[in-house]
Amino acid sequence: MDQFKWGVVGSLEKAKGFVADLPFTSLPHQLYGIVDTDGEGEALDKVPHIFNDLQDLLQSDAEAIYIASEYRLHYAQVKQCLLQGKPVLCERPIAANSVELKHLIDLSEHNRVFMMEALWIHFLPTIKKVLSIISSGAIGELISVKASVNHSLSDKPIGIKPGGGNALFESGLYPVFLSTLLLGKPEYVQAKGKIKGGSENDFFSAFLSYEGGQYAFIETNKLIRNTSAAIITGDKGAIQIKNPWSAKPEGIEVDFFDGTKVLHKSEWQGNGLQFELDEVYECVQNGEIESQLYCHHFSLDVMETMDDIRTQLQL
Repeated sequence: MDQFKWGVVGSLEKAKGFVADLPFTSLPHQLYGIVDTDGEGEALDKVPHIFNDLQDLLQSDAEAIYIASEYRLHYAQVKQCLLQGKPVLCERPIAANSVELKHLIDLSEHNRVFMMEALWIHFLPTIKKVLSIISSGAIGELISVKASVNHSLSDKPIGIKPGGGNALFESGLYPVFLSTLLLGKPEYVQAKGKIKGGSENDFFSAFLSYEGGQYAFIETNKLIRNTSAAIITGDKGAIQIKNPWSAKPEGIEVDFFDGTKVLHKSEWQGNGLQFELDEVYECVQNGEIESQLYCHHFSLDVMETMDDIRTQLQL
């Protein structure tokens, strides 16, 4: 099986993170080249090609593009990839709002080119385990989701890559994703907070309610370091994804209301980027334009909820 050639757009640091997880993929991948935005491309070992800009990379033999640049550039760069017919995996958020995302989805569908937002946690073993526990009926009918992602700008936990943006863009998407995954798109959203791009004092919280009576409470705060957990409650028990739930947590604890507990450890090699890379590989090889695990419509549902929160926070 030939190696799947990736082109990377972003900082040298992010390219190194990409390379670090390649040995742990189940399918054959390779870093084909990078767009050297920092002028430090030669510092990355064994890169076959270094490009001056994205357009040069798109004219190369790279089979897919991984965009990990500053998020304000995402929309334009993804659009460029789709117009050139290159499959693209873009770090979150893939666009600034749902209007931009709808346009990208239209381009993906019109040009029949694969596109996916790189919300890597959807493909991690922890999230798969949570979905398995819920689908088994172990904790009964879902009642609520409570999720927080907290970090300061001086912290760089895996999966959270501060980029000079506000708390909603940098980390708020993670709890919105989890509530959407488990409960769907909310019927009602109420958000409060103080958001100023790049500030150490960014924070917000939101209450989401659903037609069936379920609810979610989500929050993020840059003043609090490394206290990120998620609790999913049903009528028979609760699942706690331990800190940091949005990356590689300590484990998953299932607390049943009869007093029994079960602990599932989080065990995998590397940081976990390999799981979404394998998903892209299989989708592209099968001629698909979206992942069924993280489809365009789901990404749009998450973004529209983000839009609602952003509007209430007056961003």
